[in-house]
Amino acid sequence: MKLQDKEYKLSTGVTKKLSELTGEKGLIMFCYPKAFTGYCTLEVQEYEKRKNEFMELGYNIVGVSGDDYKEQDKFSCEYEITYPLIADIDKELIKEIGAYEKDVNPFDTRRNTYVLKNNLELVKEFLDVNHLTHIDEVLKFIK
Repeated sequence: MKLQDKEYKLSTGVTKKLSELTGEKGLIMFCYPKAFTGYCTLEVQEYEKRKNEFMELGYNIVGVSGDDYKEQDKFSCEYEITYPLIADIDKELIKEIGAYEKDVNPFDTRRNTYVLKNNLELVKEFLDVNHLTHIDEVLKFIK
């Protein structure tokens, strides 16, 4: 499966195509249910702590949730997140990638992580992951 190279609004209010977010080798895209909730906060912080490990391997990171960009911006600023967060209010990207599931939680978004090549081809899915330990699994896969 290859994702469409659409434009999405980031937490900064800027709109970018997915292809503009990839690293040399690809993109790690993780979907989380809701900004400012316990596990989601821990997950975005852990990705921030480990961001350089991904970048050294040629991958950028992007987080995706159904929060609006203002909420994402507050979330990003409060926790000093330096990678982009996509504000997918209509859950278009969440649905396309397969992280949408009605009533799976109050926000209809599964906690999934995806490894994409720099051409946006999906190469690996990590489904219904533990908010912290899956990051090691993702790094192991891309090494």
